[in-house]
Amino acid sequence: MSRAGLRSATLALAAAALLAAACRRPAARDGGFRASPGAPVFLIVVDTLRSDRLPFYGYASGVTPALSALREDSILFESAWSPVPLTLPAHSSLFTGVLPGAHRVLDNGGYRLGTAPPTLAELLKKEGYETGGAVSCVVLSGSTGIARGFDRWEDRIEPSEPGLAANRVQRPGRETVARLEEWLAGVKGERVFAFLHLFEPHAPYEAPEPYRSRFADPYDAEVAAADAAVGVFLDGLKRRGLYEKSLVVFLSDHGEGLGDHGEEEHGVFLYREAIQVPLLVKLPSAKAGARPPLAGTRVETPVELLDVLPTVADVVGLPGFAPREGSVSLARLAAGGAAPERRLFAETFYPRIRFGWSELRSVVDGTWHYVDAPRPELYDLATDPGETKNRIEEKAGPVRAMKAEAERRRSPFVEPSAVDEEEAKKLASLGYVTMTTAGGGALPDPK
Repeated sequence: MSRAGLRSATLALAAAALLAAACRRPAARDGGFRASPGAPVFLIVVDTLRSDRLPFYGYASGVTPALSALREDSILFESAWSPVPLTLPAHSSLFTGVLPGAHRVLDNGGYRLGTAPPTLAELLKKEGYETGGAVSCVVLSGSTGIARGFDRWEDRIEPSEPGLAANRVQRPGRETVARLEEWLAGVKGERVFAFLHLFEPHAPYEAPEPYRSRFADPYDAEVAAADAAVGVFLDGLKRRGLYEKSLVVFLSDHGEGLGDHGEEEHGVFLYREAIQVPLLVKLPSAKAGARPPLAGTRVETPVELLDVLPTVADVVGLPGFAPREGSVSLARLAAGGAAPERRLFAETFYPRIRFGWSELRSVVDGTWHYVDAPRPELYDLATDPGETKNRIEEKAGPVRAMKAEAERRRSPFVEPSAVDEEEAKKLASLGYVTMTTAGGGALPDPK
């Protein structure tokens, strides 16, 4: 199937799913959620993964047996959103539960996560958890501050063969899994928090065999390779007797353009394909052999990556944890808890930092997606999930409210620090262009 045909089929499936969700009503569920104090916690992130390229989000051409099996044990969130389409800022928000304006990491280079607010790893470590992470790209090097609170952070990424081009120096997912399993083997108790980061399907899309030959679309091949690595990791948890009793959270940090709206990769725009992400939450089973609570549940209420930290705190019973205002426990939401009235915010300073163009902000309320740009945009996600028709001139009411919210929540711009030559080379090898002037006065629309 051609890329254009593939996109058309995907959008049709997405539209059908959204319309079906709109016809449903959230129902209370009996006894669906109970806290599991001290439960093991496993957080799995597949970088750059679009939700609409997974079978359980309606993609007919996807082949992901490991993730599809995890989905059967999990709560699926149909509408989950990232606050920023870049790896380091998105992970900083995931680990701290706050927007980039609060943790002040606005880009993959030139920023460092500071000492506040506390990270998920720090909160768990304080309660006696052993904490370990393994990552697959240099963007998440421990030198960025992202490893704060981890006992072990495995980020040693070397060329797999002599003379390999710089943009091929990414650790294959299975190698990262092996490094994390080595650490897990030395953990004594079950109070463990492990973070696994896989870089497939980030560009360049060069999946190993046999996946490369099985798929006409190289992005789909990379997704399949990532799925296989996740499967190896989950099988290891099952062999250790940890899977059933654990909280497992699977997600992506952001999506990928794949040519939609003119962007091949990510960072510049805030359209759905860049910031809507997959999100699965598998709760700990009450007893051995029991199906996980709320397994198979679907939740259509829009949620965000910032909800992951309060969810973990709620499920494992972190004492004294005070969630930020407006945050949601995903477990309680799936169990029939009331959903707060809120809009989800995202922004990107990548166009300003890298090209001297205007930064962008966006607000999602479940039906409408407003993009705050020099030429603003408004899309009806229920009827136009591909965001092909700008309704900005037709819907004055939603626009006024969402524009005001985007302005209220915008982050102050923080100039990036100088990046040394070696870091600049590494970022460039991954497709992130070097920094340019931030400009002054009115900046051009990235469109």
